[in-house]
Amino acid sequence: MKINDLKEEIFEVVLQFPFIKTIYLIDETDSALKYRLEIDAATFIQIYHNTSTETINYVFIHNSQRIYGRDCCDGKWHCHPFDNPSTHDFSAEGSRRVTLSEFLGEVEIYLIEKGLI
Repeated sequence: MKINDLKEEIFEVVLQFPFIKTIYLIDETDSALKYRLEIDAATFIQIYHNTSTETINYVFIHNSQRIYGRDCCDGKWHCHPFDNPSTHDFSAEGSRRVTLSEFLGEVEIYLIEKGLI
C-alpha cells in the first residue's frame, strides 16, 4: 500500500470515532507514517505503519502508560492486552490481524467502560 493511500484510510477511519479530538502527524517518510490521535490531554492512540517492513503498531496510551496495543512485526501479529499491557499475547485472539477500525472500536469500549468518554 502506498503512503498516500494509507493516509487517506487513516483519516476515513478516524472520522467514524468522534472520541478522537485531534489528529497529529508525527513523522512521514516515503515508506512510513506515524500519527497521534488525541482523545484528551492525557490520552491518545499512536499509529505507526512502515510499508517497506510491513510493520504496523497501534498503541493506546493513558497517563503516559501503555494501556493496550496491537503490533505486526515480520508479518506476525501480537497483542499487549488491557489486563497486562507489558506482555505479548500470541494466542489465536492475540495474533489475529486487526484493522485500525477494529482497534479503535476496542479502545472505544474500554473508554466507555472506564467512564473516560
